[in-house]
Amino acid sequence: MTAHAKLAVIFAPTAALALLAPLAGQSLAPRESLEELTTAARRDSNDAAAQYLLGLGFWNKQRYDDAERVFRLAVAIEPRFAPGWLALGVLPFARRPKLREEQMKGHVPEDWKETLAESERSIRRAFLVDPLVDLRILSSVDRARRWAVRVVNGRLYISQDPFAFLEEGQYRLAFDLFDADMPSQRDSVTLSSVPSPLLWYHGICAAHLNLYTIAIHDFQSLLDRALARERSDSLLRMPLATNDYRYLLALMYQREADWLDAVPLYRAALENDLGLYMAHLQLARIFAARGMLDSAVIESRAAVVVNPEDPSLLLEHGAVLMAAGQFTAAEDTLRRSMEANSRESQAPYFLGVTLQAMNRPNEARDAFERFLSLAPSRLTEKIAEAKRRLAMLQ
Repeated sequence: MTAHAKLAVIFAPTAALALLAPLAGQSLAPRESLEELTTAARRDSNDAAAQYLLGLGFWNKQRYDDAERVFRLAVAIEPRFAPGWLALGVLPFARRPKLREEQMKGHVPEDWKETLAESERSIRRAFLVDPLVDLRILSSVDRARRWAVRVVNGRLYISQDPFAFLEEGQYRLAFDLFDADMPSQRDSVTLSSVPSPLLWYHGICAAHLNLYTIAIHDFQSLLDRALARERSDSLLRMPLATNDYRYLLALMYQREADWLDAVPLYRAALENDLGLYMAHLQLARIFAARGMLDSAVIESRAAVVVNPEDPSLLLEHGAVLMAAGQFTAAEDTLRRSMEANSRESQAPYFLGVTLQAMNRPNEARDAFERFLSLAPSRLTEKIAEAKRRLAMLQ
């Protein structure tokens, strides 16, 4: 598929910004055998990442039903596990290789339309959770070639394809190739001639490289275009796409530690989409990091109200309540998180800390022991801290 065709699919109206972000380093074909992955997933049965890797192993063997099953298990264990949602969104294109072409032409079979709609919802959810979720899984259905060869007027042209490097997680090489197509003067006039997809991928690569000033410039240009499009033609409004740019721009300011610009953008995103619970969560994190715990509690509670079906939001709200010294409310919230998701391991940890602060040692001990029985092995620091606290409670 050409770069233009790939962009056409990724920028489908209902999934505008969805297929973007990095998982820090897993390829589609894990180095371990399927048997080894299965053993690891059983050993760390409450680790979403272990289940995800097993899903990739099944995918690599074209066992798509098994892959879907463990991907769903991964997001059930950790509802905000972005790689799992992205995998679920891309999986239908592996099951039906011609689905991408059918989608582009608007000829999706009737019995695949709901599957495609669910795919778009999963992809968007991955983006909302982590706008920089790894794109490498795209190579499983349409691997880009590093070199493109064209013959124009009898001349042979060879060029590098930035999408190949993007799918490999080589963001510096991809950025340099996209950057080569950007105008040297990047004011509002010159940027107006730059295609939106180029601005998008240039900004995404910049964000992966922590070049947030460049990313902010690109995403601000995209937001300005989207707003102008809405004002110019009410019949072609794309408020979700516009708000996605707004949310992502706020996140870039947040990562740049520019919270004075991030906060009003998150507020504006919420004004345009009351269901954007991740904006509440990002605001809670901004306020908590600055010791504004009362404001953090308000925002984390709002996230729970907007999306009560996600028990991980209860966990985060409970942790904020604990940090704010609201121990009774924290205990209630963390227990509700544990009831909603019995495989959640970190809620018992924070509950143990809360009960210990409330001078309830026996209950705190039970909570820490539950955490240790559930915790994935990768939570080494929390496991060590739980053991230390248990020793103090003996």
